[in-house]
Amino acid sequence: MKPIRRFLPFALALPLGSVFLVRPVPAQAEGGAAETGEAEPAAPALPPMMLRLRSGDVLWGSILAHDPEGIHFRRVDTGGAVRLSWAWLDPGEVDALRLRFGYVEAAADELLVAVDRFYLHDGTEITGLIVSRTDESLIVKTATRTFPVAKGQIAGAATVVQVPALDIYTKAELYQEKVLELQSTLHAESAEGAAANLGLAAFCERIFDYPHAVHHYKKAAALDPAHEAEVCAAGLARSELKAAQQDQVDMLAEIDVLRARRRYDRAIELLAAFPTRYPDSPLMEDWSKLKERVAKYQERDVREEVVRLWHLWTEKLARRAAREKEGYQAVIAYLDEGYAEDLRKAVAQDLQSLAPGIQPDEVQRLWDERSRGRRRPTTYGQGTWLLGEERALAVLEKEAEGEPPAEGSQEAERKKLEERLARYFRNQELAQKAKTGGEAEEDDPEKFWAGWTPAGRILWIQAYFVENSGLFRLEQVLFDNCRSCGGTGVHEILFTGSAVSGDSGGSRLIRCSTCHGIARVRRLKYR
Repeated sequence: MKPIRRFLPFALALPLGSVFLVRPVPAQAEGGAAETGEAEPAAPALPPMMLRLRSGDVLWGSILAHDPEGIHFRRVDTGGAVRLSWAWLDPGEVDALRLRFGYVEAAADELLVAVDRFYLHDGTEITGLIVSRTDESLIVKTATRTFPVAKGQIAGAATVVQVPALDIYTKAELYQEKVLELQSTLHAESAEGAAANLGLAAFCERIFDYPHAVHHYKKAAALDPAHEAEVCAAGLARSELKAAQQDQVDMLAEIDVLRARRRYDRAIELLAAFPTRYPDSPLMEDWSKLKERVAKYQERDVREEVVRLWHLWTEKLARRAAREKEGYQAVIAYLDEGYAEDLRKAVAQDLQSLAPGIQPDEVQRLWDERSRGRRRPTTYGQGTWLLGEERALAVLEKEAEGEPPAEGSQEAERKKLEERLARYFRNQELAQKAKTGGEAEEDDPEKFWAGWTPAGRILWIQAYFVENSGLFRLEQVLFDNCRSCGGTGVHEILFTGSAVSGDSGGSRLIRCSTCHGIARVRRLKYR
């Protein structure tokens, strides 16, 4: 998938809150992973442990020292000290040790919650937590409001998706819920209480509640100073720094709320203003990560919105053309010339709040890069005959392939009937034109169009554009029998004859005035 370059100012990001700490590097032994005879780093060794290597081997010993590049490890079997880079260790071991020593922060993982996502009939997406239901509506909660959604407006069933927790809850709500979850152990003595407070402090960092994070890091250290001392000290230092810059933290949080509301125009303005307002901010790394986070969600939302708006405006422009264009020929001219350009411009205009400055050609590119999406139906209805017989009955190339029907089969007999009827209609057309000197009045497209229902004209315009513009993926062409003639294209009229005039009885084939002899209604499935 190509990134959006012109109007998206930032690239894919780690979430806000990721912090990388650099420890002082102790003296290192030489020789990579080899044992060395040089002086070992002057640092107290950790208790003996099992160390898993990427190769699958296992070493027993103690970690003497660590730094951003790896560890110094004393082996039990030989007594020698080795220098191991992180790349030599099992990935799971690396994650646990780097987290333990404070080189990465547990709060780097974005806090997500499961919520409901559903769509309204007008294409609007609703993402939030369904907190209650009434007979007429659903009550949906987000971080900024709780509102009702009428059940009659909902198209289809809701799906469960993962979204950032701060899109749905406030910081205060998330904190109180976590306190209730841990209340039985928060005030416990010694290691149990320290572990609970340490976990709550890390949780507070994930929701950017740094004053509470400071409080619980301090409480963890007071309950048991030996419990995860390095992790606790690093978290406290980090949280105190950010708590002291709460106005800057709040500005970054406001930007993140704007992202959740899909107000990317305002979010980008505040991101641009932050370095000017706080040029010496210690939170510039968080600001940089937030830029990338906004860009990530902006690209996701813009791509989704392009697809929704493209289908929405395809229908809107069909309605406008059916209402405003005077006559069939004017509609055809618009479909062949101006429809596609108006569609791109309309979608680009509606996207300005999501992607300021986006242009119609960029909209076209994003539409071309869309995923498959769901199949949509449309039909030419009773206006199928306006296409002419050949185009009205044409099938997709992939559907046209295959063996001819077996002689004597139902399909073969039907094909013979269709050929006979086609010859009949051609003869009738020639006879009618010879008689009237031109096109039959009932076959006049302009007269038919003027008397057709608005709903029929709208669907016909949409179907024609979908099939002929080259902008959609045509999945399937289907045919329904004409309801009037049952798919024969004619009505059989019985005559009993007349003794007075001497006419004999019999039957005649009269062309169906509904389908004009085409016998089919053309339907499309497209994406």
